[in-house]
Amino acid sequence: MKTKTIQEKPKLIYLYCLLGVLLWNCNNNNVQDTVFTPPEINGLRVEDSYFGKKITDPYRNLEDLKDSSIVNWYKKQTNYANTLLDSIKGRDTLIEQLYEINNRKSFFLKRQFITENDTRFYLKKLAGKSYKLYYKKATDSLETLLFDPKTYKEETENKYYINYIKPSWDEKYIVASLTYSGKEHSELVIIDVAKQKQLPQTITNAWPSSFLGVNWLPDNSGFTYLHFPETTPDHPDFKKNSQSVLYTLGQDPKQLNYIFGNKTHPQLNINAKEKPTTKIKYANDKYIVGYISGVDNYWSAYYAKIEYIKAGLLNWKPLFKSEDKVKTSRGIFKGDDYIYMTNKNAENFKLASVNTNALNFDDPTVLFEEKEDEVIKSFRVTKDAIYVVTSKYGIEAQLYKIDGNETQKLELPKKAGRIDLAAKSVNYDDMWITISGWISDDERYVYDVETNTFEEANFTDDSVFPEFENMVMEEVLVPSHDGIQVPLSIIYNKNIKKDSDNPTFFFGYGAYGDNISPVFSPIFLNFVREGGVLCYPHVRGGGEKGDAWHQGGFKTTKPNTWKDLIACTEYMIDQKYTSKNKTAIYGGSAGGIMVGRAMTERPDLFAAVITNSGALNVARMESEKAIGGSNYKEFGTIKDSTECMALLEMDAYLHIKDSVDYPATYLTVGMNDPRVVPWESGKFAARMQQANALKKPILLHADFDTGHSGGSGMKFYREWANVFSFVFWQTGHPNYQLKE
Repeated sequence: MKTKTIQEKPKLIYLYCLLGVLLWNCNNNNVQDTVFTPPEINGLRVEDSYFGKKITDPYRNLEDLKDSSIVNWYKKQTNYANTLLDSIKGRDTLIEQLYEINNRKSFFLKRQFITENDTRFYLKKLAGKSYKLYYKKATDSLETLLFDPKTYKEETENKYYINYIKPSWDEKYIVASLTYSGKEHSELVIIDVAKQKQLPQTITNAWPSSFLGVNWLPDNSGFTYLHFPETTPDHPDFKKNSQSVLYTLGQDPKQLNYIFGNKTHPQLNINAKEKPTTKIKYANDKYIVGYISGVDNYWSAYYAKIEYIKAGLLNWKPLFKSEDKVKTSRGIFKGDDYIYMTNKNAENFKLASVNTNALNFDDPTVLFEEKEDEVIKSFRVTKDAIYVVTSKYGIEAQLYKIDGNETQKLELPKKAGRIDLAAKSVNYDDMWITISGWISDDERYVYDVETNTFEEANFTDDSVFPEFENMVMEEVLVPSHDGIQVPLSIIYNKNIKKDSDNPTFFFGYGAYGDNISPVFSPIFLNFVREGGVLCYPHVRGGGEKGDAWHQGGFKTTKPNTWKDLIACTEYMIDQKYTSKNKTAIYGGSAGGIMVGRAMTERPDLFAAVITNSGALNVARMESEKAIGGSNYKEFGTIKDSTECMALLEMDAYLHIKDSVDYPATYLTVGMNDPRVVPWESGKFAARMQQANALKKPILLHADFDTGHSGGSGMKFYREWANVFSFVFWQTGHPNYQLKE
């Protein structure tokens, strides 16, 4: 790739503003007459050559987040965005409304662990408060507070929160992972449960909320985790050359005991961006599995006896190769049998097992055959049975039980959009399910193996939402540009009129084979309450219709992802749910490709576009030395001529053209994001502000205290109130126009 740099002249912002005043349509019924004057920035034009194709990048300088003038521009953009958003009538009321509707439970739980002795460890918060770590024995009438993150490093200004916990098998200790400002990489503290006291050792350079977490040894003497030598996001070695290490209780955390990675096994030739992760599933496991993991769904793996690893005998043996199509780390050892999900000769996956005496992944024992219209999503192994969850189109879940040679479909207590499984361990038959739906709150049930029935077993109190009583859900199949049927979930008030006048919000993703599965979200349903229509297009690139669905929006086939969104939008317009000036599309992270390219390909089709931490300049993602990671496995590499052209095609930033009437756009980004570099959104905003002659608002909100997933507390509600009030403003809702 050849590069040439040209210093660009200052933009004639004031001329654009003048033209905006002269040309603005005073009869526009959707938004009020406004002159948009975002902060100026000079661009540094760079010309690149990709396999002979010349590409111009007009804002390459915005990638330099060490330049104080550029950082100040991001801050000015945020102030400008806040000024406009604060001026939307109804926005402040909406913040209060979202907070109230999302906090009707008296308390909230997450990250729950149930031990073999029925002791529960969990994070809990009261409405409006932050999460704290608790535990409760089966014989206790009251819970016990173990750790409040507010007490951690009080001498600093950092507001720490817990993003992961893992108790030891004997319940004597629990690891809590602490981070702040959305950084994700964290510090590990070990808490003595009986004494309710933190041990003096603190482990740094960890990231257990991803990368298979913390894995306690069966004898509880220590645990494994993935160590990152460099955790500074702007460092060129950020997230590279990670190693799995074994930590023994009481040792100095700086003395790293490497057990799996390039330091111990250079012959494996592990890529610097791949992660040599390890996993121990249960207390009685005799094997530990080492995975060469990345963003792809099919990894290579090795295994070893835990007792050998503990003794320093790192004799890892091959378990399976990526060509065996074993789904990530979903497998589990039960004795000497390895049970796993596989895509090999099964687009919708099948469940199989092999024995360590004959690791023949070409001819395994098939436990659950592939189903034509149902994709295997998860499974759990108990003492006497295996439970399998399948999903049709990602929106209709079923549960099966494998008992010996017999497989039966279990009758669920209610229709399930999504099913989450939880089992105590392979030593017990205890199993729970949580059923979720678009318009029904999560419900947890315990399964009775004797009667094949389910009994409600919720941990939290029920909430009542009379505002949602008239909401209905519709699931349809929409033909895309090539005739392929795309599932589309539609939620609306049954009393709406199909008069093309309803604000419609499309939330999509379409990457990594991940589903958008039914989830009850009072915040999203509040959009319907305010008169909108909520749509979830299950576009290609996700996994709703199996591995083929993922491959249909992958690298060279990625255009199907945004073309599926376009088709779903056109369907809603044709069916008179909405119209072009009433549509809004949202995509976060990799979903930024979907919405970014949809708006640049069909700018006439949308009224508003919103991204959060959007992947909008993917042609530069791999060249970013720090955060780039292994995403090239999903989108392609600039080093391959075919994949490089595919990257250029899916790069929304490079498809922005001058003098095009693009939709109003709101981009949000956390400047501590360790997954997608913030400047992708920054460059996109600057280019859009230059290109559309400032006819519509192009807002960039850069939060310097958050990361990839946004804020927490009241900031969370403000963020979503900003999104929905922006949408309502741009789609003409009378209660959400600019103040005088």
